[in-house]
Amino acid sequence: MNKKKKIKTIFIMEALTKWKTQGSFFPSSKFLCRRMLQPLVMRKNIVIVELGAGTGAFTSEIVRRLPKDGKLLVFEINKKQADFLRALIADSRVEIIEDDAKNISFHLKRLNLIKADYVISGLPLGNFSKIKKIEILKAIVDNLKDDGIYIQFQYFLQSLLFITKYFNIKILCYELRNIPPAFVYECRKKCAIIS
Repeated sequence: MNKKKKIKTIFIMEALTKWKTQGSFFPSSKFLCRRMLQPLVMRKNIVIVELGAGTGAFTSEIVRRLPKDGKLLVFEINKKQADFLRALIADSRVEIIEDDAKNISFHLKRLNLIKADYVISGLPLGNFSKIKKIEILKAIVDNLKDDGIYIQFQYFLQSLLFITKYFNIKILCYELRNIPPAFVYECRKKCAIIS
């Protein structure tokens, strides 16, 4: 089985049993990947946190662009997908973390990192309870640099108002070349001063 087929098979099989945390039957497209990573500016000692990596649609491209001294923390709570990512990416700059996204702070501290420059999220926030959304968004706010950027995609805008409690949001696009089509938003902390 080739790599693309294996990725789709793993993704679909996990979606059948873990729909609430998976959010889709299909991995993100290369078009959505480009849109999600468009705001990233790679720089020295960059720290990127990816939430809900699935089978690595964004992860591989982030790794390709990551500077030698950069660090990528990849959160994937699904064991099969986390194991797949570990087999796919063997890179000392990357840490695959099989844990809940609300625990960002613990893992940054464990790795002697302070805060993230970027948080890239494919989490299906619309499937989560209010308490779960609060935990995750608070973790992102608390662990993102003041000038950092949180990038989220969603198939529907149902969580948009909820996110605005924590972030100033700019909708970057509606990517039609994804199954299903997705909104991409760039979020900045409310305390951030944007020049």
